[in-house]
Amino acid sequence: MAILALLVVAGCGGGGGSATAAALPPELLDVLTSQVDCAGAPLVQVRQHRYDFTGDGVEDALVAVRCDSGAGAPPSAVFAVAARPGGPEVVDELLGPDEGEIVKDLRAVGPSAVVTSFGFGPAAPRCCPDLELSHTYRWDGTAFGDAATTSTPLPEAPQESEAE
Repeated sequence: MAILALLVVAGCGGGGGSATAAALPPELLDVLTSQVDCAGAPLVQVRQHRYDFTGDGVEDALVAVRCDSGAGAPPSAVFAVAARPGGPEVVDELLGPDEGEIVKDLRAVGPSAVVTSFGFGPAAPRCCPDLELSHTYRWDGTAFGDAATTSTPLPEAPQESEAE
């Protein structure tokens, strides 16, 4: 009898009566279009990593986007999108486009989100990032905290020797 009662409670969402979050749709650009001003250019998704950072049993997502400028290396932005009962919700901005970085990878390590990007030192031209940055953010239950960031210089490209 206890097993039957447990199955009934589990089948009803734990008996708490709260609505469960719906799975995130594959395409999240609609949720993010108002988050970045692309001055009329379209917003494109460059990376997405799904994992349950809210701990509710439903996958959430880290999404990296950039404006599709057609040329160059426009900066990326990274948002945390939570699966909610009413639909996807942007709950945090981890990396803003004003930071000027280009996202290389998104991943999760336990409750933390790790954003790996290419960055530019003060003397680096916009064409040629000279740093690889790793930002680690920890979810506190409502938002991601400030990043712990490590920076690694990228190896320099070999210089062509001048003909004598």
